[in-house]
Amino acid sequence: MRSVSVVLILVVAAMSSAGPADYPPKKEHYDLTKADELFEKFIKDFEREYKDEDDKQLHFEAFVESLKKINKLNKENPTTTFGINQFADYTEQERQNMFGLRYGE
Repeated sequence: MRSVSVVLILVVAAMSSAGPADYPPKKEHYDLTKADELFEKFIKDFEREYKDEDDKQLHFEAFVESLKKINKLNKENPTTTFGINQFADYTEQERQNMFGLRYGE
């Protein structure tokens, strides 16, 4: 009986150590004032190369818009986490070309 009590105490202790601090999971929020740093990390992580500085600036602007959308979605959806992925620098036109259906072409 004593060993059952010891096991029960250990189980309760283990359960209490994984308490409410672990739930809900921490949501990612991207600081837009650090977008340039995040973009440089994105370029490195996803091995991006751009034609020239104008192309890089165009994709940076698209990246910032993605950060805004990610922050908004994370705020609106408490059970889902959104983050930066390989599509974060796509312009709207590139997204349409990649994911959209184009009828009549």
